[in-house]
Amino acid sequence: MRKKGQLTVFIVIAVVVLLIVVMTLFLVKESTTEKLVEGKDEMVDPGNADSIKMFTEHCFEQTAKQAMTIVSLQGGFYNVPQPAHEQIFVQLPYYLDLGQRHFPSKESIEAEMESFVLAKLPDCLNDFTIFAKQGFIVEQGEMRMDVSLHNKAQFELTFPLAIRKGSSLTELSNFFYTVDVDFNNVYSIINETVEEHQKNPNFVPLGHLSTAARDSNFKFGLDYLDNDVVVYSYIFKEYNIDSEDYVFVFAARYDWSELATGKEPDYEQEIEDQHCFVDDRCIYNLNIYNDPFIFNDYTDLFDVSTEGMIEFIPEQNDVGKHNILVRISDQAGAEKYISFEMEIVALNNPPEIREINEQTAIVGQTYTHQIEAIDSENDDIFFYAETALFEISPDGLIEFIPDEESIGFYIIEITAFDGELEDQVWFHLNIENEE
Repeated sequence: MRKKGQLTVFIVIAVVVLLIVVMTLFLVKESTTEKLVEGKDEMVDPGNADSIKMFTEHCFEQTAKQAMTIVSLQGGFYNVPQPAHEQIFVQLPYYLDLGQRHFPSKESIEAEMESFVLAKLPDCLNDFTIFAKQGFIVEQGEMRMDVSLHNKAQFELTFPLAIRKGSSLTELSNFFYTVDVDFNNVYSIINETVEEHQKNPNFVPLGHLSTAARDSNFKFGLDYLDNDVVVYSYIFKEYNIDSEDYVFVFAARYDWSELATGKEPDYEQEIEDQHCFVDDRCIYNLNIYNDPFIFNDYTDLFDVSTEGMIEFIPEQNDVGKHNILVRISDQAGAEKYISFEMEIVALNNPPEIREINEQTAIVGQTYTHQIEAIDSENDDIFFYAETALFEISPDGLIEFIPDEESIGFYIIEITAFDGELEDQVWFHLNIENEE
């Protein structure tokens, strides 16, 4: 990506590729049951409605986390209004469009998250069909959602359920979940950016962003796209959802047409994406021809010398992909911008457990399932499970014979450990009598 003299100074820490990757991960999670909750496995009494209560709670918690993540990745919207920038998988609303402000209120963002949960939760619950074979009849009332975004994100679901099995009746109604994100802080930071932007509507408020990021402990990314569109990404490492940094994204559109004919220095070097390892010296020369250019970087990952040399030692907290922007200028004042991706790779990556589909075990019959995981460093992987239902072998083999007392629905946590790092997934296990 190259920009002419129209751009003053700016920092690029994360790009839309980050947005797409994060978005894809969460869209995939919508169709799986991995990582439903954080905590230990709960065993349920198959003789009552506890299994349905736990199932509903887990679906609600997962959907609430998805709402918090995906709506934030779309600028606070589930249904993104126009004007907006079309991006792969998502649309990004223009908070600032040719000088016009379109910044949503916090109340409207709450309403968008409510709409998301109401639209997506039924897909997870699937009319409780998994419990029909156990003799449960579940009568469902109308869902109502209330989201309150304050120093935490509070999700409250009103969902009347009448659960019948034989002569027993259990009624449920209210479900609660809290996401540990201080949205008051997030909203205030973004609102201040929008207000600062209004002072000079056709300029990126880089100075304000840099100061705010330092003072308020967040990182930001600016990705300059075609048609004078800039994508703003705010990365809050102090807030995590499913072990991922909380990210808020929106776009802005400018009119820089009068700057499109600015001169550029005659910089001919081809720039390639780079990758470096934690604790290894990372070196990249942006000026192999020793031309009399002046180089300036706009990243907190390293400092490029004025002659164009990059040299630094990455740390563990730098792991990930960074879009690096560098300004090149000559003695006459002509400027051009180059960008490339630099990936910082950890010396050891965690194992990754392969997706486990919903499982069914039959009373009196041997149930076996081999858990599989991959490790990019080919480290030895050991497995364990937080459940009293069965033992899992160190190599990931589950084998046991369920009895009638274990009939019911279970959500089981499996952990893979490579001696240093680990990965956890959850899967559904339904134990039933043979038909």
